[in-house]
Amino acid sequence: METTQQEKVSDYNKDFEERDYQKRTKKAQHLTDNYYTLVTNFYEKGWGQSFHFAPRYKGEDFKSSILRHEHFLASQLGLCSSDKVLDLGCGIMGPARNIARVSGAYITGLTINVHQVERAKTLNRESGIDHLLQVVQGDFMEIPFPDNSFDKIYAIEALCHAPNLIAVYKQALSKLKPGGMACFYEWAMTDQFNPSNPEHIKIKEMIEYGNGIAELKTIAEIDKAIEAAGFEQIENIDLLKVNYGNNVPWYSTLQSGWSLSQIRHTKASRTIVHYMLRTLEKLNFVKKGVSKAQKILLVAADGLVAGGEQGIFTPIYMVKVKKPKV
Repeated sequence: METTQQEKVSDYNKDFEERDYQKRTKKAQHLTDNYYTLVTNFYEKGWGQSFHFAPRYKGEDFKSSILRHEHFLASQLGLCSSDKVLDLGCGIMGPARNIARVSGAYITGLTINVHQVERAKTLNRESGIDHLLQVVQGDFMEIPFPDNSFDKIYAIEALCHAPNLIAVYKQALSKLKPGGMACFYEWAMTDQFNPSNPEHIKIKEMIEYGNGIAELKTIAEIDKAIEAAGFEQIENIDLLKVNYGNNVPWYSTLQSGWSLSQIRHTKASRTIVHYMLRTLEKLNFVKKGVSKAQKILLVAADGLVAGGEQGIFTPIYMVKVKKPKV
């Protein structure tokens, strides 16, 4: 029997009742898969086909910043038409389609979620560049391709879902050809995060619960994991801290306000949407449990804004690495 939306929400909440991080990370893949089944449609309708954040400057609209951030990643990897590329945690392949268009590279997307695979296949067919794309269902803790298969690998805000960072980085390393490059945009707690501060802990837990993450890691832990995996490090940098002229906070789209992008995060707007969804559930126009899934995303938004405002969290810690040739 197929699990209902309501049952998936209940199952998701039970996973987060586990307060022991070691025990929770053992459920990380199940938790992540469940989460994206619940929220992928919300993401696409409310955010677009690229499920990530981006630096932005005044006068630049949200969609343009997302595209620029993806093109920046492509430039960091020096992608070209001869490259065979792996996108780890590809979502519905919004970034992959944009990167393929600008680079000509052949991109394989890997996601654990079956719903995302089917949606990506549809969008790839409609894109006009289906010949440069493929999507595969699988777990990036056990990447289902032979070793030394790819010229380049990237992951955009995805590896935070990994139950073990060293292990997932080792997986990526093994699938790269010798001398191949990888670039990861990582979610991380910054050096301003204080694990003894109850408010910081609460914000971290809100981000984890609202985004299907078993345990967020710190920048220091990411750096250590990269080294332990055996990568040759090229550049590790928090893109929020570099002066590229980006002067609009990455979390601004999630803040409440009276702009077109922010009004949906006001208390009044959230309340209206919530009761509208509950009404649609009662009328069987949407699946029961949708309104509860929306609540998960509201926790995510509030946690991310608080983490951004206090400087204890970054969604774009860029890790650029290389596989040794020998």
